[in-house]
Amino acid sequence: MHLSLATEAQKQQRDRLTHAAWGQTLSVPDFCARELRLRAHPWTARGMQTWLLTTGAGGAGEVLASCETFHNDSFLRGAGGALEAGDSWSIASVYTEERLRGRGYATRLMDLVAAHLEGRSPRGHAVVLFSDVGTPLYERSGYRAQDAFDWVLPPAPGRAGEGVDALVQEAEAPAVLARMRRPDAPFFLWPSAAQVDWHLERERIYAQLHARARPRACGARVGDASALWAMVSKSNQLVVLMLDAREPAQAHALLGAAQRVAHEVGLARVVLWEEPGTAARVEGVSGARREAREDSLPMLRPLRPGLPPVQQVPFPRALWV
Repeated sequence: MHLSLATEAQKQQRDRLTHAAWGQTLSVPDFCARELRLRAHPWTARGMQTWLLTTGAGGAGEVLASCETFHNDSFLRGAGGALEAGDSWSIASVYTEERLRGRGYATRLMDLVAAHLEGRSPRGHAVVLFSDVGTPLYERSGYRAQDAFDWVLPPAPGRAGEGVDALVQEAEAPAVLARMRRPDAPFFLWPSAAQVDWHLERERIYAQLHARARPRACGARVGDASALWAMVSKSNQLVVLMLDAREPAQAHALLGAAQRVAHEVGLARVVLWEEPGTAARVEGVSGARREAREDSLPMLRPLRPGLPPVQQVPFPRALWV
């Protein structure tokens, strides 16, 4: 078995195969068009690669399994408190055809990709993924899972901008992200403005293909606090990508704006991924409830010694791939 990078033709072949797993609300042609458009986005064009496990060298022979990797900036806090910048990667779209499952191909692919990434950068920190199939498959390759919870809020009627200083438009999102405070954590990954826009590109694509209205804003600001969000049309929800609010009153104001924006376009809920400190800021928001997450489970595999346990690593929704 051999590890190789997919050609464009092989990527498009995998698109047609993986439609059944990830394109449920789209036709096969629409799903393939979605994948082409996402691969053309600046964030993925610079930092995404599609990997194949094949029976022959150089991508020849039968494809046994495939996955994608995305580059992320990451930061490890040293003994003196200074942050050391490094490279991490997110793995997504791990796929084996049903007829080939149960033979260890996905595990072999994950092991080979991790080994390649270990030697790819002297600044390598970690590989992360967000599992939709539980944890045992990836634990075999050295990944460890974090307990994952969502805060789910109902949509709310009212004027979208009430209680905040301003709603954030797409052109303003990079500046808002740049002002956000980095987490006080021993290790974290940090999304780029391009990655945030990749989530908005997914919103644009699904809004077009599902013929539905988009939210009027992609975030809000109040004082020195801010939030960024995006619509996930296929699950009919507004997901909070990033929330930087140190005081409960700020978090309540920002989430209230998200609830009203969601209500305007008929979304069923607002979803915030729990990070350290989230509960203290979100408890008390009308209708908010905490739920264990059964999919998109954050898992981490260190590429070097000295990383903290995965439970200490914050995972905002903007990091999801």
